[in-house]
Amino acid sequence: MALAATLALAGGCAHAPPPPPRPKPGYESRVDELASVDAAGLAGRRIALDPGHGGVFRGAMGVHGLSEAEVNLGVALELKSLLEQHGAVVFMTRDRDRDFLTPADSSLKADLTERVRIANDFHPDLFVSIHHNADSRGAHDVNETQTYYKLGDDGPSLDAAGDVHRYLVRNLGIERQRIMPGNYFVLRTSAGPAILTESSYLTNPDVEAKLVLDEKRRLEAEALFLGLARYFGRKVPVIAEFAAMSYGGAVPESGSVMAHTQLVALIAGAFDRLELTVDGEKVSPQVLGERLSWTPIGPLPVGWHEARLSVGLAATGTARPRTAHFHVGNVPYRVTAEFPSQPMWRGEQPLGMRVRVLDQDGLIYRDSVRVRVRDTGTIRVSPADTELVLPRGEGWVYFALRPGPKWHKRQPAPELTIRAEVGPAPRGEFGSPLTEPAIARVVTYLRGGPFKTELLEAFRTGFAIAMPADSALRSAPGTTGDDPRLEWINADGFVRLPRDSSGEVHVPRLAGYRPWETGHEALLAPRDTTEARGFVPVPAAAAEWPPRFVAIAGGVLHGRRIVIDPAGGGDDSGGQGVSGARGATLNLQVARALAGMLEAAGADVKLTRAGDYALSDVERVQINEDFHADRFLRIGHAAEPSMIGYYFSSPGGRAWALHARAAFDSMGVKAPPIAEDAQYPLQQTSCPALYVSPARVDAPASEERLLAPGALRAEAYALYLSLALEWAGPPAPAWPSDSLTVTDASGRPLAGAPVTLGGALVLETDALGRVRFARTEPGPMLVEATGAGATARRILLEFERGVVLTTGSTTR
Repeated sequence: MALAATLALAGGCAHAPPPPPRPKPGYESRVDELASVDAAGLAGRRIALDPGHGGVFRGAMGVHGLSEAEVNLGVALELKSLLEQHGAVVFMTRDRDRDFLTPADSSLKADLTERVRIANDFHPDLFVSIHHNADSRGAHDVNETQTYYKLGDDGPSLDAAGDVHRYLVRNLGIERQRIMPGNYFVLRTSAGPAILTESSYLTNPDVEAKLVLDEKRRLEAEALFLGLARYFGRKVPVIAEFAAMSYGGAVPESGSVMAHTQLVALIAGAFDRLELTVDGEKVSPQVLGERLSWTPIGPLPVGWHEARLSVGLAATGTARPRTAHFHVGNVPYRVTAEFPSQPMWRGEQPLGMRVRVLDQDGLIYRDSVRVRVRDTGTIRVSPADTELVLPRGEGWVYFALRPGPKWHKRQPAPELTIRAEVGPAPRGEFGSPLTEPAIARVVTYLRGGPFKTELLEAFRTGFAIAMPADSALRSAPGTTGDDPRLEWINADGFVRLPRDSSGEVHVPRLAGYRPWETGHEALLAPRDTTEARGFVPVPAAAAEWPPRFVAIAGGVLHGRRIVIDPAGGGDDSGGQGVSGARGATLNLQVARALAGMLEAAGADVKLTRAGDYALSDVERVQINEDFHADRFLRIGHAAEPSMIGYYFSSPGGRAWALHARAAFDSMGVKAPPIAEDAQYPLQQTSCPALYVSPARVDAPASEERLLAPGALRAEAYALYLSLALEWAGPPAPAWPSDSLTVTDASGRPLAGAPVTLGGALVLETDALGRVRFARTEPGPMLVEATGAGATARRILLEFERGVVLTTGSTTR
């Protein structure tokens, strides 16, 4: 009976569920008559058509060999004919099977850059890039109509995409369809409104069989024509004039206006929506009929500014935005000079004077100015007379005491006076040169005479040293630009720090650097106390002066702009483990740890989300673009196989994926496999992007490992190394791997103990009390571990590997 049942099942009595129906290929017949739209609005319109791919870039390939490049061109040629028949002026980036490569550059970016350049030179009213899709996983049963509009342009680009998409969906008849913002290179670099169509999937053999026919390509072109005719038939307002005005007179974009300026605009047609931004910030203009005006409350800084105006009429459409670039100029008015944080000077350390040239509104004059600085007091310094060129209206000059007679206590306090004056005075853009140079007078006192000799200066000064080169440390993160973040050190490496009550100086942490430890005198060891707290650190020894630093990872991360995107959030758990761990939470924890490491190494970091809240993929991409990131990293712990994913057409993404795999392997963390991935953020970011899901959260053993001590910080550190490797070569640097084991006084390993490397990067020990790291820069390094109520510190020398650090006893 059992055998009979088995035979019956084998014979078909038990039926498997039928496979899902194949998606409709579409392209049956056009449902809208060409005369159903008023095409009069096309007359005189300038439209750029970009048939995607061509030449060596074949694009998607059908299973029977039909190339996307061929189909795109066929549709574009049909569309060009239809548009020109109705009076449009059409430009095609290519009208044959070609690419735009040169012997000097054979990259895809070079091809795309040339396409956009020639299209922008045409000054089109709309840029239309025509494509057909491919499934990134290699499936042949996918079909969908997708229309993309230029990310950030929710006005005319979105209007055009909406009209074109509607007629594609109606007339191609493909069931699945989406319209979404796009940040493809040809969209984001187009000067005006732009859309990109992916009308169907060429990798679907049923679609390929349709598009091999000329009449089906013509059908798609007719659908595109209907949408474009509808878009250009909209009765939208027009921004007739938009300019910056200065004292009643408009100026061309190449001219300058004064700091107290005004933006004015003239709008033709009814409008009920408007947005005006100045340097990316929204402002509120005054509306008087068809005229708009805006006057800043305070003066605008000297330099170039960008104003952007958008107006629209709800349910009708949005005008093409207008942008005005204008330069604010001014004249130097006065000079200021000061010795910041240096109230007293004994002549034994450098004296730094900051010189600034200001305009009439008290703003720094951001043009090149020559300033003369000379001493005129009773104290003689070097240099006694010098000239400075201030390229951005601000600079420093440093003085040393010249040998001279000693001062008697009964003599008046010796006076140091420095005069700084603009000279020769530059000619301003709005008037004659300054007839009388502005003068600044700064007074300080030489130690001696009426002062007690044991009195120390309140501040200590000197020039920080970059090791191992033993040279001046210049342009540290936070010291450059128009508004430096740091006060205690400037771009020249000049340091000004207060003394404590004992006369010692404590050097703050400097992003991008760690201290260069000079010997065992800097060793901090724990000591026993009778208090219940156990061991506490001995006070620090006197700091060596001037301070010495070594750049973390050779400084390769200084100033790099990195966006970290923790996947999931809000209603999207990002995957969930059997014990309740949310992938979204794990992602955020790794992102925060990684951000701390990158910032300590001198990078500028932005998290797409800082808490457990929902965020769309479009918002994540927009955050990346607004931040002008160099790299975009998405972190996941999804309920799916782990992976390191990159977008298939991104060579930068693939190179980064290889770095990530190498970093995971070197740190003893199992490296996920590398694979192509078509997630929206990976497609749309303008910089190289990566998706890393090191382990899946829904597998019990994997979830347990993720929740173990040190696991998430180990992932973060491996990702940190992958980013450092991005800018460290080629050739790849020889960064040896190292480990540190932390035990208590009894020799038992301490799990979950924080370990700080060089006062900068914080790791966490695993269940064996161990952390792994890389020696990314030379020199001795101070490590600190805290656990079991005790703290231990030790200097690791370059040759040492695998050191055991014991808390609760003196460590040598």
